[in-house]
Amino acid sequence: MTDDNLAERAPTSFSFGPFTLVPNRQLLLQGEVPVRIGGRALDILTALVERPGELISKRELMVRAWPSINVDDSNLKVNMAALRRILGNGPGAAEYIATVTGRGYRFIAPVQPKGPFFYQSASWTTPRSNNLPIASTRIFGRRDAIDTIRQDLDKSRLVSIVGAGGIGKTTVALAAAEHALGSFKDGVWLVDLALLRDPTLAANAIATAIGLAVHSADALAALREHLRDREMLIVLDSCEHIIEAAAQCADLILAGAAGVKILVTSREPLRVKGERVRRLPGLGTPAPSAQPGVVEALTYPAIQLFVERATESLEQFELTDSDAPKAAELCRRLDGLALAIELAAARVNPFGVGGLLRQLDDRFRLLVGRRAGPARHRTLMETLDWSYSLLTEREAALLRAVSVFAGVFGVDHASAISDMAPADAADALAELAAKSLLATDLNADGPAYRLLETMRAYSLEHLRASGEDPAVRQRHAEHVLQLLERGTDEWTQRPAGEWGTTYGRLIDDLRGALVWAGQDTANRQLRIRLTVAGLLLWNHLSLTEECRIHVSQAVDELDSAGLAGTSLEMQLKVWLGGATMFTKGLLPSAIDAMRRALEIAVEIGDIDCHVRCLRLIGVFQLFNGENDAAIRTLEEFASIAAAEVPSAVLEAEVALGIGELFVGRLQDVRGRFERRHELNMRDINDSQRLRHHVRYLSDRIVDVTNLLSHAQWLTGSPDTALTTARATVDYALGTRHHLSLGNALSWVCPVFYWTGRHEECARYVAMLDDQANRHGFDVRRPVAMFYRAALRCAQEDASADEIEHVERAIEEFHATGHLARLAYYLGVLAELQARQGRLGEAGITIGAALDRANAKNDRWCAPELLRVHAAILSAEGKTDDAQAALLTSMELAFETGALSWRLRAASDLARLWRVASRPQDARNMLLPVFSEFTEGADTRDLQVAAGLLASLARPRDGEAA
Repeated sequence: MTDDNLAERAPTSFSFGPFTLVPNRQLLLQGEVPVRIGGRALDILTALVERPGELISKRELMVRAWPSINVDDSNLKVNMAALRRILGNGPGAAEYIATVTGRGYRFIAPVQPKGPFFYQSASWTTPRSNNLPIASTRIFGRRDAIDTIRQDLDKSRLVSIVGAGGIGKTTVALAAAEHALGSFKDGVWLVDLALLRDPTLAANAIATAIGLAVHSADALAALREHLRDREMLIVLDSCEHIIEAAAQCADLILAGAAGVKILVTSREPLRVKGERVRRLPGLGTPAPSAQPGVVEALTYPAIQLFVERATESLEQFELTDSDAPKAAELCRRLDGLALAIELAAARVNPFGVGGLLRQLDDRFRLLVGRRAGPARHRTLMETLDWSYSLLTEREAALLRAVSVFAGVFGVDHASAISDMAPADAADALAELAAKSLLATDLNADGPAYRLLETMRAYSLEHLRASGEDPAVRQRHAEHVLQLLERGTDEWTQRPAGEWGTTYGRLIDDLRGALVWAGQDTANRQLRIRLTVAGLLLWNHLSLTEECRIHVSQAVDELDSAGLAGTSLEMQLKVWLGGATMFTKGLLPSAIDAMRRALEIAVEIGDIDCHVRCLRLIGVFQLFNGENDAAIRTLEEFASIAAAEVPSAVLEAEVALGIGELFVGRLQDVRGRFERRHELNMRDINDSQRLRHHVRYLSDRIVDVTNLLSHAQWLTGSPDTALTTARATVDYALGTRHHLSLGNALSWVCPVFYWTGRHEECARYVAMLDDQANRHGFDVRRPVAMFYRAALRCAQEDASADEIEHVERAIEEFHATGHLARLAYYLGVLAELQARQGRLGEAGITIGAALDRANAKNDRWCAPELLRVHAAILSAEGKTDDAQAALLTSMELAFETGALSWRLRAASDLARLWRVASRPQDARNMLLPVFSEFTEGADTRDLQVAAGLLASLARPRDGEAA
């Protein structure tokens, strides 16, 4: 039998119990329902199921799950615990995986190998909208609480789970949220507020968790706007330290978003109207007088949890009848607190059950009266104190140090901030994880850890008390700086998605480091360097407003930090100018910042920043309506890029192409960018997506197709332009980069407006308006305002005062300094004024439009302005002047290649000649222009022209045939 025959007959799916495993799809089904499972756990399960009944060593399983990384076996234990939870091992459940003490694991359930598996439901192919972690352990004794909270969520929009630290609030909340996954159209989202130290950033934290990049300074308003029409469950976890900010956010969100519900965990209620509070008790334990045997003891949730955790710590552990009463007493002493029980169980190896009870009893007597507060809180603190006292000095020092991390961290990170050798740090981390003081991250590529919030708060307290806090914070800030500077170096070498996965998780650590550095003027330089190092990360995550705020603060401190005139000032100023331009508008402060950055770049010979400044200054000039000046700037940018910075050549081409489009070089622009677009699509299709597609604040593929869609419509390919415009928005939505999406929407709206696709145009206008409001893109609001008003005016039943909305939009363009296309916007206004019989106003407006077009070299729209001027002249009875203006319009359209404008002018001229009894001249003039089109028969202008031609082919009353 050949290898190919063997491959064909090899099983591609496996069935056991109610489960089906499809390894090549990374899919586990229970019945027909997909099971949420981590990738490492799935790899381990596959290795076991492929060889049922065989002993698979720990080392073999770790190599299978982590093929190129050395990991501690605690990682394997955590994933194995997750597997057993998912498969349902436990009293009364089927047994699937057996532990062979000290050696490995064996899959003991019957397995039936099968061939290709065809799964009809599409639900597994669509990622669920949630960020819930995959639970790694079974839950004991909380079924009633979880069911009650699920029922509460059916009746109330705000439910708070309240209880002592370590009692299991988060566990219960996540379980209830997991059950709700299919009930909310827009998903279920966990917001871990434990990481937040600044209450003013509560709304930002919520926005980040649900995938909303907030560019506006008012994050809460942007968040409310985003949530207004959504159906979503938001889990606000660990609110107690920012209780007032959390309450404000919850109250305002619920008031403005009828489809949103909020589930809260906290040590105290939010005290918000409509809140339903559920207090979580400790896990159930036997009565004080009870002396249970093993069978009876294992009916109590607290003891079930203790035994499971003890077994994870010591594989050969087994609860005996003699130890059962001691375990019951121990769990009672710990008030059924889940975290305290887990900490105690992790120490069963050195002490045994009886020894644990004696240790805790002695320790509690020593600690009586040390802390005030609720009994359960004192119990947890005492347990933590006891667990901490048993650590070696090295372990304790490392635990204190890693408490400054905001989220997941690895061995190298821990080593860097603890000043401990990597090997020593790895050993200490593994020990801390084995003692349940650290949690292991299931989805990390390598060994990674995180602190539970209770443990983080406790460890931070010890860090401060030890006097090590300043030194550890300093090392943490310097480590974050080093990582982000390395990310800057790697940015041009790695695909954007891969880069974001690696460095995106640093955002909370960057925020924490900036807060710490900002508390002492001695750290000014460090704070400024951190801000510069974070620029690419903020840009990648589309956190433009957050970036602008930090950059502004850093700029204000440059002089006092002695960094004026340095590379750091240069980088801050160029990003400040760009961020201000794209959010607040074309303000003088933006161009001043960019010119100062350019001045420094030239002085110090920084070519990359030199071209970046030229590009941004050129774009500023373009959108300020200074076309000729912009082209000169961008030609310099393109020249230097071609010689010195090849990676910037495409951005140079695009920016220069916009200028060339505006001055009327339409055919050149279309030909060049259709070729460029083909190259981009080939790169994407070959899975070689452009590596740094947000180099200059916007995705360059979006920039290419934006430009191309306009060139295609103007040069007479309306259907192609529509296809390109739709594809641009689809692609921009996929990037999840909000500046890029805003750019795309502002460019596609006119394409749909020009083609007469008003309903479709209205949808994109609404999307643009939503983007502008949600993300604070002030510069985009007038575009949405203008096209929304123009669409209203295009309706037959539009009221006379609708034109005021167009006028207000034009005022907004002036206010933001966004004067590109202003001549065209004035032309639209003039035509609307003329339609309403306001010819005097229309004449003034079109005169201003033509003057601006001439002064700014806006040749791209000049033929259309001349056509509108002709319509006004005709309405005033100046027929000869109108005909002359239309002929001039057609000549200019021919020169620039603007076939679509030429068709409009030809149609208007044909009407005039028909009225002047020159139908044959009209037909002979219009037909050749119409015939140049090879597509777009159902678009507005071609339908108008076709109707005219049809009428010109028939003699009118009184005319000779």
